[in-house]
Amino acid sequence: MIISFLNQKGGVGKTTISTNVAFDLTQRGYKVLLVDADPQLSVLSWADIRETPLPFSVMGMPKTAMKEELPKMKINGNFDFIVIDGAPRMTDLARAAIISSDFIIMPMQPSGYDLWATNELIQMVEEAKIYKSNLITAVVLNRVVGNTILAREMTKNMQENNWQFFDTNIHQRQLYSLAATQGLTVFDVDSKSESAKEISKFTDELLKVIKS
Repeated sequence: MIISFLNQKGGVGKTTISTNVAFDLTQRGYKVLLVDADPQLSVLSWADIRETPLPFSVMGMPKTAMKEELPKMKINGNFDFIVIDGAPRMTDLARAAIISSDFIIMPMQPSGYDLWATNELIQMVEEAKIYKSNLITAVVLNRVVGNTILAREMTKNMQENNWQFFDTNIHQRQLYSLAATQGLTVFDVDSKSESAKEISKFTDELLKVIKS
């Protein structure tokens, strides 16, 4: 399965979630390829500063040809999952990622700006479903600060708009930034941390959706 983390708004946490989820999937015995489809190549920079080998493959592919190349790579490389860290903004790269994917996950911070940006992406994804009727899509709230009113309002808004979304929220925690600046995941730093627990919970939910 090819999973993309996309949102046209930058800074929503696509790279943080994609790197940690790729690591967690590998821990569960899956063969994973993490593709950096962002011209800024943040994933490759993250991997370059890591001092120990990654348990999954990483490659940069900031080009629209991914829609032809990734399905072939999945078969030829015998990957269980290809995880795409997508480009911000609705560029041709983002559209190529949409066409390439089986599952599109849209990280969204609990703010009005993020809500508007995500709504535009959802409309574009809905258009893609005309050609890919089996395309799975869901929003995940990221950088949530505790059990705030704003987070609850965002959840209510998603329900009212009939958006598919994860029950698991990813919270604002320093460990995510600490790990990223060292080329690590939260599992590398502290596998028993609240950050690692919520990523594991998110991955559990992701796999449940795929298998349902």
